[in-house]
Amino acid sequence: MGLTRLWGLLKPGGPGLATHRRQILRDNVPLSRILPQAEGERLERLVGDFLDRKHFEGCHGLKVTEEMRVTVAGYACLLLLRDPVGDFPQLGTVVVYPESFAAPIRSANHVGIVTETVEERLGESWREGTVVLTWDSIREIIAGMSGDCNVIIHEFAHQIDARRGLTDGAPLLALRGRYRDWDDLLPAEQRRQRTALRRGRPASLDAYAFTSAEELFAVATECFYMRPVRFRNSHPELHAELQAVYGVDPAAWVLSAEC
Repeated sequence: MGLTRLWGLLKPGGPGLATHRRQILRDNVPLSRILPQAEGERLERLVGDFLDRKHFEGCHGLKVTEEMRVTVAGYACLLLLRDPVGDFPQLGTVVVYPESFAAPIRSANHVGIVTETVEERLGESWREGTVVLTWDSIREIIAGMSGDCNVIIHEFAHQIDARRGLTDGAPLLALRGRYRDWDDLLPAEQRRQRTALRRGRPASLDAYAFTSAEELFAVATECFYMRPVRFRNSHPELHAELQAVYGVDPAAWVLSAEC
């Protein structure tokens, strides 16, 4: 195979989606309907590449359908619209459970005693190349019943974070000079949300965001794409950081579509 042909296979830039896939994307990923033309065409190419390269596996008897595959790929690839790699290179498999699954949890206290418990989860992201999702949660997203929450975006944000090392002490991109890293940004955003609550405004971030820098990044990414205008108004500095990370501004897409 010649070098030109090989590069054509590796670089996101092939033909757009087949008609049935494009319809699923438009029906189940609302942002795909309001993207500027260039971003919309790139999203279709990225989704096609994702479907060609990633393996999907159903658990507990779940049969993975084309709707499941395109919906997952559609939301995941929103995070890649301006990504220079255009892929989740460490990811090989997407595992889909029909509903929440039990995950073993091991923790140690201050004297080293280890406790093992079981926790019900809606998703997981593994550095070893797997994302785990639940179809019932995805169906809520499709039905518009999930609010700010989007388990697909959340777990694939963890994949972006793991690849770039964004919450491992790397300096912030948009806020350089104000916060050293995400560990510094976390308490600042927590204070901002507490102030909003005291003034009678609704919380923009789920409390889970403040359990760690990694979860702040993932939860904030959900809000960045799912409720972009409200998020930009409530957490402008955090919004600016994510705009720098992803290279896009979903709030601008929404406001432009409303005009």
